[in-house]
Amino acid sequence: MLVTLENNRRNRNHAFAIAGASAVTAAVAGWFWPPVLLSLGLCPFIYWLVRRRCLRRLRIMKQRFPASWEQVLQSHVAFFRALPDHEKERFRQLVKVFLDEVRITGIRTELDDTVRVLVAASAVIPIFGFHDWEYHRLGEVLVYPNSFGDEYQTTGNVDKNILGMVGLRYLRGVMILSKPSLLAGFDSPSSRDNVGIHEFTHLVEQEEIEHGLPPEIPWQAVKQWVQYVKRELSGPPSNRSYINSYAYTNEHEFFAVLAEYFFKSPDLLQRRDPQLYAMLRKMFHQDTVSLLKLASSRRLRYGRNAPCPCGSGKKYKHCCLRKALETKKPSAAFQTALSID
Repeated sequence: MLVTLENNRRNRNHAFAIAGASAVTAAVAGWFWPPVLLSLGLCPFIYWLVRRRCLRRLRIMKQRFPASWEQVLQSHVAFFRALPDHEKERFRQLVKVFLDEVRITGIRTELDDTVRVLVAASAVIPIFGFHDWEYHRLGEVLVYPNSFGDEYQTTGNVDKNILGMVGLRYLRGVMILSKPSLLAGFDSPSSRDNVGIHEFTHLVEQEEIEHGLPPEIPWQAVKQWVQYVKRELSGPPSNRSYINSYAYTNEHEFFAVLAEYFFKSPDLLQRRDPQLYAMLRKMFHQDTVSLLKLASSRRLRYGRNAPCPCGSGKKYKHCCLRKALETKKPSAAFQTALSID
């Protein structure tokens, strides 16, 4: 998704080759029928046509990251806060490109920067370990005011129990997310649910089937994962009581639910099933346990009464430190200490 020096050069060479081939073809055809020579004027347009997406992304990447978007990431996205500075910059670039290329539309609900940036963060987190990734299938994300039914309905006598869905049939290329569930997935540290990550993981799986695996994922890891899931789904869900039983619906839901755990509660996953965590680490090409541990060590640099680095205007102990400690379920004594001004 991001333009590097290498793929920019590759795209430029590809554009030159196609435009050049078009020119040669027009020149040869013009030898027999001179009016065809007029088509030589289209060669610059053909060159631009091949280069347009790459050039647009280069322009977007050069633009300044909005301060309001930065505050959303710092305040709501623990994954982003845990990243080292140079990786945060790559995360910002991915967010900018995603929001430029994918429409996000509110259906009977207002959208603000928080919702838009959290949708983008949901897309970036599962693929952050891959360095050349495209969501080919996705053109638009619809944000609903609440949960919805099987036919995408939010009103009437329908069983509204769906929080997110990758569209099928006439809604192919569209994702639907429940706005309250999207926000709760990022603002409830104690919860292991994140509907945004869940649905984008489904999209990652579909992309892998249609366009191939990212080069970072070894085939051995995929084979091991398929065998593991087959064994797991052959038994009752009680075999893994800490995993949401919805994961056992099918192999696709198993992957998406476990992805939520991998990015929100990786320490639990590693502690309960080190083999499972190791497989997901290879699949996503990320080590979320180490990332969060490193973030914990970096937090020691901030004083508890200092302004929070996320820019919220609150003291560090009442903002990001509190969120981090809630995730780890601190002792009652430690919570009491937090409440002391």
